[in-house]
Amino acid sequence: MAENDSSLSEVNFVSLVLTLSSSAWVGLGKIADPISGEIKQDLKGVKYTIDLLLMLREKTRGNLTDEEKKVLDGSISELQANFAETVFSSDNEKAPSSSGGEGPGPEDKDSSDSSDKAGPESDRKVDNENENSDKEGANTYDAN
Repeated sequence: MAENDSSLSEVNFVSLVLTLSSSAWVGLGKIADPISGEIKQDLKGVKYTIDLLLMLREKTRGNLTDEEKKVLDGSISELQANFAETVFSSDNEKAPSSSGGEGPGPEDKDSSDSSDKAGPESDRKVDNENENSDKEGANTYDAN
């Protein structure tokens, strides 16, 4: 049995991080699924994987070699950046179409219609909602 095990890579912390990272890259649609060969996205799965890596960093703080810490931190940073880019680019693709059931966005308002009825209070509410959604989007992958 030991003869057949030689084809498997060594089980260590770096291989765990790289395995989790690889699954996240598949979920981001950046690489093909190794089993099906398909490119598909699973952003919930990617968020979960990033959260797992963040938890691993927290739980192993002070117990990692320099190489392990570098691989873990680098993987988290790259995945977070690509996750944010993917989420925000897919949001931008959806934004021009207001037929999604969420009602018209600020750019879809008829200015002659809204200025008489809404007034400055309504504008402040839209600004506050935009600020809140920006904060929520920034924390999408932050475990803290």
